[in-house]
Amino acid sequence: MEQSPHSRISILYEQYRVYDRQTLGYVDGGVLRDFTVDMDYLTNNASTATLTEETYAKKGDIIAGIAGTEKIFLGSVTAVDNSKRQISFKHCKEIFSDTVLNVFKYTSTIGYKFDAVTGLETLIRLAFIDTDDIKKRLPLRIEKRGAAAGAVWNDDGDTLSIADFIQWAFDNHNVYLDFDIDFTVNKLVCRIIKNTAGGYVIKDNIKLSTPTFDKNELPNYSKAVVYNKDTGAIAGTFYLLSDNTVTATATNGKRLLPVQTKYVTYDPDKGVTPLELATSELQGNIYAHCIQYRLSKEQNLVKATSFNIGDGVKIIYGEREYDSIFTGLKFNKSDPYYTCYFGKTRIAFTDRLKQFIDKKYRKK
Repeated sequence: MEQSPHSRISILYEQYRVYDRQTLGYVDGGVLRDFTVDMDYLTNNASTATLTEETYAKKGDIIAGIAGTEKIFLGSVTAVDNSKRQISFKHCKEIFSDTVLNVFKYTSTIGYKFDAVTGLETLIRLAFIDTDDIKKRLPLRIEKRGAAAGAVWNDDGDTLSIADFIQWAFDNHNVYLDFDIDFTVNKLVCRIIKNTAGGYVIKDNIKLSTPTFDKNELPNYSKAVVYNKDTGAIAGTFYLLSDNTVTATATNGKRLLPVQTKYVTYDPDKGVTPLELATSELQGNIYAHCIQYRLSKEQNLVKATSFNIGDGVKIIYGEREYDSIFTGLKFNKSDPYYTCYFGKTRIAFTDRLKQFIDKKYRKK
């Protein structure tokens, strides 16, 4: 099922289909009475499908929404409430929400440079294809597009959250997951994609609501000080630029401000240069903002459903230009607008603090 735009909200008889996650055998299907789709890649909130009849779907199944020959959504079922005739589901990356032993720690490869696309493939294969737990094994076909050769993983915890690794690959290297189903071989297709696409422009001359800009969030880091882990000697200081590149020149006019410094340990025996290490830590931080647009489903100048996660976008509004990337899409059956999200800021400080505490204690 190749993804196509949901062309009109007036299409009648939108259907849903549910498939078993291990076999992709047909479980259930019928008419969608209503749906709300929240495919925000960062927050991974729950979407809902409201049905006309009860369903045999269960948590973990795969659900697809279809309008004619067009795919509206594809997701992993997280809850079923037959009293409300409702299925809750999330982005298909939810099926990878599990932990594994930290392969970087136990293969002594922490701090070494690797390709983030291949690294993510290795992790998914280890957990869901090559596993000897037959109930965990998934009918996956993995496809790779592009490469992100400068990745460095430094977390030395005993275990590794696959969901955290997926998010890290996107935050730092613009590598994301896209899903489809190939019924000719009954495989769930997982595409691991390094997105380098850009050049898209959204102007304020199309049918849209007033955008919401949240640019109060400071960048996570805009400066990296790389130091030798044994001696403490500074191996280099590097700065993030507004075009998402990294320089060692402190006076560069494109430096991203305000200055937020991160100290990064460096081991010269790992085959990674200080610049490569700093680049892996800094890139992506220029998108620490959130821009929300509601785009009319009736206009054809900008197809919201044609965006891919991580697409570079220039937004022009009120005679100002904002560089960002596409990170999420929300819509429902009756709303005449698509809500598009750009940038990587979503949640309040208190929620970030709770996530940090939860992650910290999960490692102990």
